[in-house]
Amino acid sequence: MQHFRHYILLFLIIPLMAFAEDGSQLWLRYPVNPKPRNIVNSNSKSPTIEIAKKKELNQHWAGQAIDLKIDRLPENFKDGYKIVSTPKKISILAKTDLGLLYGSYHLLNLQQQKADFSNLKLEEKPSYDVRILNHWDNLDGTIERGYAGHSLWKWEDLPNKISPRYEEYARANASIGINATVLNNVNASPNMLREDYLKKVKVLADIFRPYGIKVYLSVNFSSPKVLGGLQNSDPLNQDVQKWWKDKAAEIYKLIPDFGGFFGKSQFRRPARTAGLRKNACRWSEYDGRCPETLRWNCDVEGIRVQPEQR
Repeated sequence: MQHFRHYILLFLIIPLMAFAEDGSQLWLRYPVNPKPRNIVNSNSKSPTIEIAKKKELNQHWAGQAIDLKIDRLPENFKDGYKIVSTPKKISILAKTDLGLLYGSYHLLNLQQQKADFSNLKLEEKPSYDVRILNHWDNLDGTIERGYAGHSLWKWEDLPNKISPRYEEYARANASIGINATVLNNVNASPNMLREDYLKKVKVLADIFRPYGIKVYLSVNFSSPKVLGGLQNSDPLNQDVQKWWKDKAAEIYKLIPDFGGFFGKSQFRRPARTAGLRKNACRWSEYDGRCPETLRWNCDVEGIRVQPEQR
């Protein structure tokens, strides 16, 4: 009899497990309209606006008609937006298509909170231009100081096999205004800059782009010697400078909106073994584009590097 009760209990639990919460939707738990609505108009077109219209608002919005409008807002709005409503219509105004996507996510968030949309007047504008996530993921799938499983990036599958989780990642980040990501560990493998890996990075960049997310790469100072076969990786060596410029040009050809390199200002073991000069690493010489191409981590080993020493 006792075993029979166990079987009945198991029979009742299994259907519930099929619909169990797995956490993958994060905060994007919007109800899906039984029939996608066509109530969103826009005065502009782009892949980003198409996401706002077709994948987000038409699928999940349950209220009045919406206008997405590129507008001449003040310069300091950047990727910000305004949301204005009447009982019959809601207008989302922004300087950029990304601002319209951000405004759409905000609107859906308010719907989840059961807000009153009859007379809404709000505006949002970012305090920071670069809102970046810094992953410490290694190419073998491990994560330095990672305590929640393996890396999201399946480098062994890319570029041919593309996980749907990559777009889910981009969507989740865009919904809270993240617009940049460093894909790999700051204690980087030189292999990250190999041609085959750059082609894998391109696939991710193409997926992230409509969501307004730029890709950055952590780099290893020893890369010119390890990958380029140079005698050393001394940044004052003209061959080394040319190697970095050529490598940056190669990346920008694949990924025109590449965010840039990310590196520690003082690499510990790599810096010593590569024979780098501590205060001679002028990264703007490497890429030939602009100083912003590198995002700095300036507090390694308690040493803060001054701008003139970069």
